[in-house]
Amino acid sequence: MSGLLSALFLWSLDRVTALRFTHPELVFFLPAAGIFMVWVYRRWGADSERGNAMILERIRQHKGRVPARMAVLIFGSSILSHLVGASTGREGAAVQIGGGLAAFLLKLGNLNARYGRPMLVAGAAAGFSSIFGTPLAGALFAIEAPAPKQPLLHLLPLALVASFAGDTACRASGATHALYHVQTPLWSSLIAPKTLAALLLASLLFGWAGHLFIRMHLGVRFLYAKLSGPWWWPPALGGILLIAASHSPLLTDYLGLGTWSPNAGAVTIASAFSPGGASDLSWIAKLSLTALSLGSGFKGGEVTPLFFAGATLGNTFATHLNLAPDLFAALGFVAVFTGAAHTPLAGAVLAAELFGFGLIPLFLPVCWLAHLTCGKIGLYPGHPLGHSAPTAKNNPQK
Repeated sequence: MSGLLSALFLWSLDRVTALRFTHPELVFFLPAAGIFMVWVYRRWGADSERGNAMILERIRQHKGRVPARMAVLIFGSSILSHLVGASTGREGAAVQIGGGLAAFLLKLGNLNARYGRPMLVAGAAAGFSSIFGTPLAGALFAIEAPAPKQPLLHLLPLALVASFAGDTACRASGATHALYHVQTPLWSSLIAPKTLAALLLASLLFGWAGHLFIRMHLGVRFLYAKLSGPWWWPPALGGILLIAASHSPLLTDYLGLGTWSPNAGAVTIASAFSPGGASDLSWIAKLSLTALSLGSGFKGGEVTPLFFAGATLGNTFATHLNLAPDLFAALGFVAVFTGAAHTPLAGAVLAAELFGFGLIPLFLPVCWLAHLTCGKIGLYPGHPLGHSAPTAKNNPQK
């Protein structure tokens, strides 16, 4: 069921993105859409506003359930966010849809609470795998993200079954996923001193970029909290700033999901795999607008924007050093996310599924170094390596 819902979500996301490009005036509804979403979560969201962080916390602590309405709330709010052009992702919606579906089935079957953890792991694995078309990475993400230091290996068989089932159902429904071509390098060229030094430097840079994004996101929320305004102030101000960004030729490419664009010469994830497919500031522009969007209350997720930022950063890095832009775009694609989420195993396998298993000996150390470079700060609040979740007093959306 999670795979079928992911297919519907991907179809809806594609339709509203196309509608936004056809009707660019939709960005003027950003403040109203943001205010509406925050109001809905205040009225019916309960703990659902915490999103993926709550699901991973419930898995880690082996107690409690997530609200079943989480699936409906994140589906609708993510589609609305992309319709008006907020810079958010899609994996947050997929994982939360899977978690909400698991909660619904637990309640429907009147199952004992001890089934909560495996059901949430299955839902998260199916959601992640079906949204990206990566069943192995989906299973690893579901057991690694809740507890990076001690992955829940005993739940791996369940996660694999759910992940492959979700991906199969999604593909059977007609959903397609983006394909990226990376030319496999000669391994002899990778052991050249210049290339080894570049790989090391790039790994550190990708981990630092993940750390920077988390700091930026926290900074936006901190600034809103310091303003001490009414609850609708963050989405209203954030929406106005995003409207301003949409009218800047330097920033308009970095609104929305960023996976494709009808505009010739636009910077997208796909363009980052080609020479000259990104500018020097593409990555920081995407990080900034995503931190602003999420910090202001818009919904969707962080992973796809981190893919975008990592791929464009890798492209820029390779261009300046006269290296292969497709290879370093692929490295950045997964390593910035891996560093922020502290999921090096899932990140390396994700790269293998997307770019080829022959490159996994290269991706694994890069992802691991990015994870170490990011430090103890993490993408998900309440995470063992993550930042503390904002309290209700300081949360600008409460």
